[in-house]
Amino acid sequence: MRSVLIILLSVFVQVSYGQLITWNLGGPSPTTGREASVAPAFVKEGLKSSDLSKGPLIRSKQGNARGFSGHLAKNVRTFEDAVKDGAYFEFSVDVEKGYTASLSLLKAKLRVQEFSAKNFQWTYSLNGDDFKKLHEEPIYMSDLNNSGKNQPNLDLKKAGDLQNIKSNKKVTFRLYVWGNDNSQDKGKISVGFGKSSVKDNSPILKLEGSVVKN
Repeated sequence: MRSVLIILLSVFVQVSYGQLITWNLGGPSPTTGREASVAPAFVKEGLKSSDLSKGPLIRSKQGNARGFSGHLAKNVRTFEDAVKDGAYFEFSVDVEKGYTASLSLLKAKLRVQEFSAKNFQWTYSLNGDDFKKLHEEPIYMSDLNNSGKNQPNLDLKKAGDLQNIKSNKKVTFRLYVWGNDNSQDKGKISVGFGKSSVKDNSPILKLEGSVVKN
């Protein structure tokens, strides 16, 4: 009976999920929003994470205290144009030697303005070049709350190649954006991630899943 319980406990530990990487942008040294990249606040043992960065079309003139955003250097009308022109935010995750990772949820707080891009498409790649969509329909954000609003959580368990990722493998995530109108008020075209709260420095981006030692 005891051996059965040990086996069951072992299975439970391997499939239990929790936070893997978070970006919390408040605290004693809050971001201005204009940074080219921002480091994660937490990375679980067994993983390495890049900074969260901006693609080549995203500029960073406007501020976004405790957030991370920018504006598109030109109008981008479609997802295909966003891919071609480099209108994206990006981060990557490496699984360290001796570990296996499975990804379960991607959570993000997104921020838009009146004339900014409002269409968002999360993608991922296992080789840094070929990107797959994480959801079929773009996420459309229309709420102009200055702090941003949470996107629908993305269930990564549906992506088979994001489960049981072996050591020395890298997953790159890109968030493409499009649908801006730069002919309008240029003070209202910023897009990106919302603000961590002053009270508890809540994450604006969180990756969840499991990491186990081999």
